[in-house]
Amino acid sequence: MDRNFFIVVVVGISILNGLFSPFIAVAVPIAAVLLPEVFPRSVGWVLFFSSLLVSSATLLISGVPAALYERLVDRGQESAPALAIWLGGAAFLALPAFVQLLR
Repeated sequence: MDRNFFIVVVVGISILNGLFSPFIAVAVPIAAVLLPEVFPRSVGWVLFFSSLLVSSATLLISGVPAALYERLVDRGQESAPALAIWLGGAAFLALPAFVQLLR
C-alpha cells in the first residue's frame, strides 16, 4: 500500500480517538492548566484542547513501537511494516473510543 494511505489513516484514527475517547475526562484538568492565556477559560475551549491533547498523544504514543522497529530491525528509509505497526498501535489505543462510538 501507499505510504500516504497509512499516514492519513493513522491521523484519522487519532482524530477519532481524540473526539470519542473516554480518556477525555482525564485530559480535561490537564488541558485546563495548559490552556494558553489568549483563549478564554470556557468549557468549549477546554474540551477542544483536551480533545487535541488526546489525539496528539495517540499519534505520538502509537508511533513509538514503529520507531523502535525501524531502529532495531529494519534500517530502510521507507518501511511499510513500520507504518503498519504504527497503524496497529493507533487502532489499539483507539479501541475504547471505537467501543464507545459503537454503543
